[in-house]
Amino acid sequence: MKNPKAFIAALITALLFTLVQCRYVHHREQGLLFDSELMPTLVANRDIPANYKLDETMFDVVDVPRKWRQPQAVADVDEVLGQISSNPILEGEQVLATKLVKPDEAGLAFYVPPRMRGVSVAVDEFNAVGGHVKPGTYVDIVGTFDFGEGDKSDVRTVTLFQNVYVLAVGDDIGQPQAVTTMEGEEEVYEPGGLGGGRTVTLAVYPDEAQKLVMAQELGALTLTLRSLWEKEKALELEHATIHNTLGIPQRVRTRTRARWEVIRTGGF
Repeated sequence: MKNPKAFIAALITALLFTLVQCRYVHHREQGLLFDSELMPTLVANRDIPANYKLDETMFDVVDVPRKWRQPQAVADVDEVLGQISSNPILEGEQVLATKLVKPDEAGLAFYVPPRMRGVSVAVDEFNAVGGHVKPGTYVDIVGTFDFGEGDKSDVRTVTLFQNVYVLAVGDDIGQPQAVTTMEGEEEVYEPGGLGGGRTVTLAVYPDEAQKLVMAQELGALTLTLRSLWEKEKALELEHATIHNTLGIPQRVRTRTRARWEVIRTGGF
């Protein structure tokens, strides 16, 4: 060998290039294996409109290569149960967390039953069971009205609606809310009772909503709290009047008139 140094240098260079090439092939192989790894992904099996409550029948879990899996894609059906779609989700589309809204973020409309309406009634501690009415309970709505005419009083108390579901009290919809303290720390607030709220929002049918609004304008409304173990949905009740409540005849309102007489003088 005429030049052993040159041979050794060439051999070392070849080994280095071989080592670099092997490392590149290894990393490339690892990258391909990583991208092709199958990952469970939730896919819609039908078209889902926006603002739709989601359940397990709307989705299938399929294996998707990591490379083709969308960012924020959901992997498990349990992650979407009870949530609603903020945007339409097409059949075959991967379900993204950015298209889901939790119930407490969707607002009160999420809790209004289908074909019903939410209507608020003005309340205080006296006509709302001392502030013990809470979201998720049931109440009866009692109204007191004067059916009299002219000077005659005909005050009656009538149970207008029975077994009415309470959607909210003030801005409390019965769900824990995260609040930030003055120190910047986040705490979970469990609302309850009237608090600072002066309205109770009830779930009623559209025709009942009209009657309830009219009743608020005509008389005084009171909420009575139903037992959690109440089996009877509605009872036949007689109107409460002054006579059957106090056991005395209904009284008549009379206007107070000034006593006066005509005094004629001077021949007039």
